[in-house]
Amino acid sequence: MRVHSSIPLSILCLVILCTTSSAQALAFRCNSYVIDVGMHKMDVMNKCGNPAMADRRIERRRFGAHQHNIAGTPPTFVQNTQVHINRGAIEYQREIEIQVEEWVYNFGPQRFMQLLIFEDGRLKQIQDLAYGK
Repeated sequence: MRVHSSIPLSILCLVILCTTSSAQALAFRCNSYVIDVGMHKMDVMNKCGNPAMADRRIERRRFGAHQHNIAGTPPTFVQNTQVHINRGAIEYQREIEIQVEEWVYNFGPQRFMQLLIFEDGRLKQIQDLAYGK
């Protein structure tokens, strides 16, 4: 009987995880405050000041759901939602607009710049960029 060690596999997984990880963060420090995902943009601005760069855009996103139609039950109609019935299944699709803002904070040459992405006023993503200037 042959016994296989899982140590080499776990080391390989760790190496792959470390080399493929993106530069995303859940939080960073700004003026002795911790800024983390979920904060409102006004809280971030009050703690960090104005960003070095800010950009704003509107994104349209489509959401959908698929449901099997049991016993011929009529679909429920929701305002601004497209409903398609196909072979006994009901598909719902809805398009919404989301305000997206991208802010960049530059903390100087000793720290990474931070890209903050807000959706509808809430911080959704933090990314490390290159060293600041």
